[in-house]
Amino acid sequence: MPFTREEFERSGHGLIHKGRWANADVHLFRRGKEDWVVKDFRRCPPITRSVYGSWMVGRELAAMRSLAGIPGFPQDAFRMDRFAFAYRYVPGMEIGQADPRFLTTAFFEELERLVGKMHSRGIAHLDIRAAKNILVTDRGEPLILDFQSNVRLDGLPRFLRDLLVDVDRSGIYKHWARRVPESLGEERAALLDRMNRLRRFWIFKGYLGIRKDAR
Repeated sequence: MPFTREEFERSGHGLIHKGRWANADVHLFRRGKEDWVVKDFRRCPPITRSVYGSWMVGRELAAMRSLAGIPGFPQDAFRMDRFAFAYRYVPGMEIGQADPRFLTTAFFEELERLVGKMHSRGIAHLDIRAAKNILVTDRGEPLILDFQSNVRLDGLPRFLRDLLVDVDRSGIYKHWARRVPESLGEERAALLDRMNRLRRFWIFKGYLGIRKDAR
């Protein structure tokens, strides 16, 4: 374990995002010369952190470990304790705030390949539509964050597995169509249109990657 809860609490750390009652606080923590992101449910209400928070930590950490070794996903993730986990920090900007010069056809093609690698490891993200979950690193490369909505593809019926894969792909194409629509192509545009029409019938807004504000 690179550091403990005690070290984390004793040293200074910055708040990246303040979670709501059932969401983790996200911190930036420096240990020596290394920067880490810490997702921590400890400040949630007791029942929330003991049941939901502990379960979410294990669930998200398992997805990240399945993707270990693939550049473009958080690396060296570990469980700090029952209520928190951490992974190495990568500097960059959310795709919605990134320098448009980085958002080229090549960038989105790489993002598409990255999502394909994720699917080959048996993970569907299901919240790629959310701009906050795609980071453009300082090197202009994509990094996919936040696996709290992930679903394991292994063992699912073929039709359901294909649907969840298309949910992720349509998330890529949503961002692609906004930035460089001329290179999206007919096949990708048709999938995006099909998934946008299906989303109208999804009643659980805010779950499984389909947010009320994700258009």
